[in-house]
Amino acid sequence: MSFQSYLDNLREKPEHIRRHYAFWTSLGVTATIFAFWLASFTTLGNSTKDAVARVVNNTETPAQSLVASVGAFFGDIKDMVFGPKKINYSTVEVSPGER
Repeated sequence: MSFQSYLDNLREKPEHIRRHYAFWTSLGVTATIFAFWLASFTTLGNSTKDAVARVVNNTETPAQSLVASVGAFFGDIKDMVFGPKKINYSTVEVSPGER
């Protein structure tokens, strides 16, 4: 089934069905763009950049480099969602000083 015949078949369907297809297609495209947008942000700290640089330097072929970058992308998404590091806050005591 070619794309043109798929579109012709879709044009024959009722309007509410076409709206459903349009909604889900636009949602999928938007989600993909949003995922790439999130991936464009780097996580704080140099440890992630150093880790990615080490992995890319250890690759031998372009295919391995692509696999390493896709793995780093999913690692960044996981870190953004679940938090990459545990932050420890220490207490600070403030006392009035003399003028």
